[in-house]
Amino acid sequence: MHDSNTEHEQSLLAAAALGSLDPTDLAALEQVLTRSSTARSELDQLREVVALLPYAAPPVTPPAHVRASLMERIAADQAARQPLQSAPLPRRASRSMSVWLLSLTVIIVLLGWFTFTLQQQVIATNETNRRLLVAIEQLQASVTASEERQAQLTTQLASYEQQLARLNEQIAQERLLVSFVSAPGVATRELRPTRSDLAARGEMYMYPGETQAVVIFSGLPALEPDRVYRFWLSDGVQRIAAGSFQVDATGLATLVITAPREVNAFTEVMVTVEPVTNPTLDAVEVILTGTL
Repeated sequence: MHDSNTEHEQSLLAAAALGSLDPTDLAALEQVLTRSSTARSELDQLREVVALLPYAAPPVTPPAHVRASLMERIAADQAARQPLQSAPLPRRASRSMSVWLLSLTVIIVLLGWFTFTLQQQVIATNETNRRLLVAIEQLQASVTASEERQAQLTTQLASYEQQLARLNEQIAQERLLVSFVSAPGVATRELRPTRSDLAARGEMYMYPGETQAVVIFSGLPALEPDRVYRFWLSDGVQRIAAGSFQVDATGLATLVITAPREVNAFTEVMVTVEPVTNPTLDAVEVILTGTL
């Protein structure tokens, strides 16, 4: 009995939300609302749902052939139901049908809203992913450019370090040269060309009892890349190579030699032109000589 009353109240509420109550049912509804606050709240919720039904989906204009087909089906359904209209449905069946239709409509609206919301989320996610991919590509390009720039800077730094090392070596040689040339007690020996057509000479600066010496050359012609000038020390018994060098565009060169013993222990010095690798006797030419 209780279930029957509940079902009757639900039918009244649904019919009231749809606006299909007759005067008798309206009086019964007022009694239900008077004794039950829950029924009043439920009626308000049903009316809100019914009010939202016209806005559940955007209007769509169907194609002409679809509209014509739909109108034909409606006409056929009305013709088929015409004999049944003389026998109205019981009031309770009508209310139950209204409740069922209202519930079905609410479910359809909710499904449509959920589908629309899900589509919007998918579109937003795809756009976010696209922007993220673009940002990643830009970041990768930036990283690649930074790595290339770092490699260039590393190469430049290595080149600068090599130039600095050469400058330091050149400065050290120049300081040694100045110390040899300007210091008191230095001994000077001259190297002269072996050919009359060669306008070249050498000046050797040394200290008695020291193993180091400095030789300054001038007037020497530039050699091919596969040939080199070589400086020799001789004591009358053996000849010792004491360094090799090339000249600049003006024919000048400076050579710092370190002998295996004091320089004044040797009796003769000379400069030869010979191949850089595997020199033979017939490929070696003596162009400068001097005595110590």
